[in-house]
Amino acid sequence: MPRHVLLVGYEDQDNLGVRYLSSRLLADGHHTRIVAFGSDPEPLLATIRAERPDVIGFSLIFQYMVPQFAALMRALRAAGVRAHFTIGGHYASFEPAALLAAIPELDSVVRFEGEETLAEIVAHLDQPQRWRAVQGIAWSDAGRPVLTPPRGAAKPIDDYCEPDRRDIDYRRQTLPTASVLASRGCPWQCSFCSIITFYAANGTKGRRRRDPLRVVDEVEHLVRSRGARLILFQDDDFLAGGNAARAWAATIGEEFRRRGLDREMRFKIACRSDEVREEVLAPLIAAGLCHVYLGVESGDPSDLAELNKLLKPAVHLRAGDVLRKLDLSFDFGFMLLEPWSTLDTARNNLEFIRRFTADGWAVAGFCRTLPYVGTPIERRLREEGRLVGPALDAEYRFLDTRVDLLWDFCLMAFEGRNFGTNATWNVLRGLLFDTHLDMPGRPRNPARDAAARALVQASNGVMLDVLENALDLIETGLAVHIDDPDLIDLARLARSEDAAIRAQLAAMDAGEVEEALYEALFR
Repeated sequence: MPRHVLLVGYEDQDNLGVRYLSSRLLADGHHTRIVAFGSDPEPLLATIRAERPDVIGFSLIFQYMVPQFAALMRALRAAGVRAHFTIGGHYASFEPAALLAAIPELDSVVRFEGEETLAEIVAHLDQPQRWRAVQGIAWSDAGRPVLTPPRGAAKPIDDYCEPDRRDIDYRRQTLPTASVLASRGCPWQCSFCSIITFYAANGTKGRRRRDPLRVVDEVEHLVRSRGARLILFQDDDFLAGGNAARAWAATIGEEFRRRGLDREMRFKIACRSDEVREEVLAPLIAAGLCHVYLGVESGDPSDLAELNKLLKPAVHLRAGDVLRKLDLSFDFGFMLLEPWSTLDTARNNLEFIRRFTADGWAVAGFCRTLPYVGTPIERRLREEGRLVGPALDAEYRFLDTRVDLLWDFCLMAFEGRNFGTNATWNVLRGLLFDTHLDMPGRPRNPARDAAARALVQASNGVMLDVLENALDLIETGLAVHIDDPDLIDLARLARSEDAAIRAQLAAMDAGEVEEALYEALFR
């Protein structure tokens, strides 16, 4: 029996997870509609009243958004919505009992890969005893969480339909940008990441790559039929898997060139530093590769060991050198501090990032490691008794109170530069990407490119100088509290200099760079 299903998700890089769910339901003859998540329930209520859905599925990408999802569902129920509410995502998969307690309005939780699971729930909607027995879900029995057995191995990745993109008009975008998933999973076991545990729960540990020709077919359709000009490959690591994966990537590049797609579009990938090799990337650049996201994470050997990156700082530096030699745009993820950091590791990270970004080729920015549910780091912190609060918003302090002080200073000094969707860090990354992008019909402007790098170089230098001075004060004992006048003066200096950088951005006509678009380009 055909059903009407609304899928509600945060609009982030096309939200392919929701779009794969929609295409799976469409294959069974159901009617689907994708709606952007918003904290105001009224637009969604209007759609619900018009569509009268049988099921509303919520995609929870970020665990810290649980309160907003809870408020939305509470408002929908209060307005008389009686559809079946279900939710999925990483946090939902690892903490279904906590989520059911936090959102009693939920009827079910879909755990791990959800295409087949959601399809079965929808198929058996009129028979509660059957949908409640579907493998890979959780539901509440009078307040008691019930978890069904996990599903077996997921079906072959090439058996999935391409994601449903009916509601996207790429041609209306200033820079038509589409996301593509060429594989699922990752073979690495970084301790801060839940990807491998998420897929392993379905019996699909490691990385599953799609047929490279089918990947190119999808890209060709997006470019020639839908108007996309920039492709964001959302694979966690596009080159992971040794020689076989490199051959797979080379096949995609060769096919792009054979079909002439290199003359019509550009694409971005993510990979590890030890996978950055000139002989691997050069053919991809010829096929249209324009940007690489590097999972650097740390420049200190002991931090890298704690994060289980299985890399040395020198490997990151070599990767940066190769990318510059190839004239390839790149940015990177970096955690200044992890739960076992010391002032010494923080200083090593500071020195590394200064060396890595000294020329303004990439923007220096950082965060600290977050204890995401389902990660080895989260489990270890719980075993050590260092996590405070529920899994949803658990917090930890460092082993050395001086490291806590350093992080508190970072939050105070760099709030507008490093943190938030409109942070200077994000705007500068977007500017570098924009000025470096050499696309058919959109040639690079060398003068603007040089000006952007000079501005990034200045911003990097100010941030790192301030951070180094703060670290000196804390390490020598001259500052022992966040209200110390010297730390406050340093924070004021950082904010003042950042305001000057923002003013120069405006003078460069940085308004041409769409901040919302480029926030979506980078993780």
